Amino acid sequence: MRVRAAGECKTVMALCLALVSLGTAVPAEAGPVESKSAASASLPSSAIIIDKDDRLSRDDYARSFGLTPAAMASRFGATGLVRCGSAVGTGQLVGANNVLVTAAHVLFAPGGEPRGRGAACTFEINTAGGRQKIEVDVDKVVCGARQPYTQPAVKDWAVVPLAAPAKGVKPYMPGTMPVPGNIVLAAAARSGGVESYSLQNCQARKVTATAAGGLREVAIDCDAEGGVSGAAILSPEGAFLGVYVGFRSAHPGKVGPFSMSHYNFGVSAEGGLREAIVDVATRAQSLSASR
Repeated sequence: MRVRAAGECKTVMALCLALVSLGTAVPAEAGPVESKSAASASLPSSAIIIDKDDRLSRDDYARSFGLTPAAMASRFGATGLVRCGSAVGTGQLVGANNVLVTAAHVLFAPGGEPRGRGAACTFEINTAGGRQKIEVDVDKVVCGARQPYTQPAVKDWAVVPLAAPAKGVKPYMPGTMPVPGNIVLAAAARSGGVESYSLQNCQARKVTATAAGGLREVAIDCDAEGGVSGAAILSPEGAFLGVYVGFRSAHPGKVGPFSMSHYNFGVSAEGGLREAIVDVATRAQSLSASR
């Protein structure tokens, strides 16, 4: 599969992308969207909760599964916050410590222009050595799509170099998502641009679309909302299996069981996305070696 260069990239939407941009979510294109019920009034309208909210803070996750700080950093420490213009989403280092992977709609506005450049588009990550804030080199992005909301969701991914490597971070390495299978969703934000790191053990449930080259769109039963866009779908051991894109629901904001009318979804780290990670990581490592 040919990976489009930066100037050719477009971005995408399915039914609704869980992006924080001025605190709003993109409205669904298909199917009725029910109003929030009184019982779910505390949930933002873009929250898709399956059965109940099972997300855990990093500390609670470590305690629940008996993981040391070193194990947590090794498995789940490459996730951080992406701020690009007014948008806030999640991203992670994959393949190299200066390669960011996120959803394309986190970086690009509906018309296809970057939401920000330079200091207005950054990746922020907390490490043992402190917080690091690094500019995203959005003009060198390799992505499936650049103009949001007009293309299939299997194109809503972006791989982009950072202006400098993150220090003291172990990047995730690509793996293959089992469907059905066990996954971990690692997010850095919630609706309204609120920074809130969370981890959740959940399931990849069903392949809902496949792109040329083998990249799959996968329905998952993880809980998510605005700000989770771009989050890593990981294996329990910390391999990068894919990126969270958005949701489809007849009743966003209303808790319900997993179904084909109420689910979150992401795209797998295969096909064009896998090729882009390898390509950008190779170029980023070559650049670092030449400095």
